[in-house]
Amino acid sequence: MALFTDVGAVSLDDLLQFETSLVQVASSHAINVDRKISLALGAIGTKLLLWLLDVCASDPQFVNRRALGLSTVVLTPALQRWICFESLSRFYAEAYNVQLNTRFQGKWTEYQAECTRAEQMLFMSGVGIVYAALPRPMMPSVVAVAGSSPGQAMFVQTAWVDATGNEGALSPANGLVVPEDSGIAVSMAEKAANVPHAAVGWNLYLGSSAIDLTRQNLAPLPIGSSWQLPTSGIVDGPDPVDGQVPQFYIAMSKQIKRG
Repeated sequence: MALFTDVGAVSLDDLLQFETSLVQVASSHAINVDRKISLALGAIGTKLLLWLLDVCASDPQFVNRRALGLSTVVLTPALQRWICFESLSRFYAEAYNVQLNTRFQGKWTEYQAECTRAEQMLFMSGVGIVYAALPRPMMPSVVAVAGSSPGQAMFVQTAWVDATGNEGALSPANGLVVPEDSGIAVSMAEKAANVPHAAVGWNLYLGSSAIDLTRQNLAPLPIGSSWQLPTSGIVDGPDPVDGQVPQFYIAMSKQIKRG
């Protein structure tokens, strides 16, 4: 799973699972969907942080929570659902205010209610956290170099790895059409100062299709290193693990606070 703070963790594609006509409505009413997602993330992020600070010792990272912020919060399905409904509520609120169409008002009201339910379900089921965050990397650097690969398209994604083998969310895909008798060299785009504290290396996923990438390295590649396609070509390695899994869930306490 991605982390709450990962760039692009929630996108238009996620909203289209609930509203297939979103693109058409956005185009005809000049509504910026990414802006609505950003506003939803900001509003929910504020609620989440205040809630985590309020639960005190129930959060195993409470002592450092202000410094950590939401960097260790995992984007669980429950949290993603809340963000999607908050984004859709804001989207249809603007659509209604632009045209005063009662159909959009109905959608706005519907998603406001869904948003409230999703928020309650998240806090009841628990906010997932990890002890050592591995943020989604930037798009990797991919360049054509001398080699022996046949001419073809190649797509690359990367992910940070920690000392125990945990892997973060995949980077955005980068790709290029490799000329005949060529190869590729791949490196992480992050400068040394931006490498996550928990990362000890990185994994590389490669494929001739953007939706069918497999890991090319047996062991994590050293930080700061570059990987080059071997003469044997693409390896049919393991599939990506889809990011970090929560190591702890902070659920709403049923105890009544004193005072």
